[in-house]
Amino acid sequence: MELMFLLLVIALLWTLATLQGIWSLIAGVRFYRYVRRGSRDDRRSSGFAPTVSIILPCCGVDERLVDTVRALSQQDYPDYDVIFAFESVDDPAYAAVGRWATAWRERRWRRIIAGPADSRSQKIQNLLAAVNVVTPDRDVLVFLDSDAVPHQGWLADLVAPLAEPAVGASTGFRWYTTNGSIASGIRSAWNAASVTFLHDERLNFCWGGSTAIRRETFERLGIASRWQRALSDDYQVTRAVRDADLRIRFVPRCIIPCTDQTTLRSFLTFARRQLIITRVCAPTLWRAGLALACNFIFGGTAVGVLAVYAYLHNMRELMWLAFAGWLVIMLLASAKAVLRQLAVRHVLRAPSIGWRDFMWDVVAIAPVGLLHLGLLLSSARTRRITWRSTEYEMLSPDETVVLARANRLPTPSQAEPVVSLT
Repeated sequence: MELMFLLLVIALLWTLATLQGIWSLIAGVRFYRYVRRGSRDDRRSSGFAPTVSIILPCCGVDERLVDTVRALSQQDYPDYDVIFAFESVDDPAYAAVGRWATAWRERRWRRIIAGPADSRSQKIQNLLAAVNVVTPDRDVLVFLDSDAVPHQGWLADLVAPLAEPAVGASTGFRWYTTNGSIASGIRSAWNAASVTFLHDERLNFCWGGSTAIRRETFERLGIASRWQRALSDDYQVTRAVRDADLRIRFVPRCIIPCTDQTTLRSFLTFARRQLIITRVCAPTLWRAGLALACNFIFGGTAVGVLAVYAYLHNMRELMWLAFAGWLVIMLLASAKAVLRQLAVRHVLRAPSIGWRDFMWDVVAIAPVGLLHLGLLLSSARTRRITWRSTEYEMLSPDETVVLARANRLPTPSQAEPVVSLT
């Protein structure tokens, strides 16, 4: 009787995991079609090219910051300027960006000082300072992370969807490339799973590392006010756009490859921080992720353990049945990963994506899924994170407390000038 009850429970777990796998595979097919269509659809041919200010918040000299600065000077776009925002002139990135951008000849740029944040993230502090100095002739605001290196057509691709009145914001996403280390492989596979949902405008979100929004929309939705005491810039933009019943358009050609090095400790810290932010700022999304991870891991583990049990007790038919059930769950998940990898290859080329990315994403489904579940459970215990040497506590999506700052930069004087070159 007890064995029969356990078999029924395992059958239920397998059924739920299999149904989830089928639903996920269907989503993978839709994502593949969306990216393939988006990679061929040249929206720039419409001639929509409003004036743009690109805002780049900086904190320290990232591994590829010099490449990002260089790429910003080479955008295939008629009229844009760039605003670099820093906490202080003592940030080493301030002088570095000044040296690199001095070579620009055809693009306007400036550096501004935001000062240290005391009730919001330093990134938002920098963003708000930059937004405040955008000149009146700019129609679109574009936000870019300092470690994201855009291709030459990135700006035109990102801005194009804003031609549709129903589109409140357009966004790209990061793609972590496997550079040979175990840590980078795990990071690549973990991050890749999020990409698949971006085609669905009911579930997608803005990525602060590559987002465009009309200035009029930004002001009408009161996003600057939403940022005042917040930690996450992109979740606040997402919420504002959703509340206004506008759409977020994912632009496949604005997937930006990230090739920086990482360690296992650095990745775990980063992933846990992202999930803590998600739990506080998007609790429904976090709970859905937890439910899906539990369903996949528990369903696969249950039939896997049953197969081992049946083997040890010489129950061959049950063993093969359980093994087949486990294989179905794994194959469904791997098939979605294959579609994801094939889709991204429509917009990225080697070395931005390679066979290692494929292997980690497709083959390491089970261990990466288990790790993701562990990170989700770990993120449930706290609202505190450390980001760029500053410790924060998120009391709510709209309220943040700065707890501690390591190596705090001195506060600039009120007379600190905005440096501008044309």
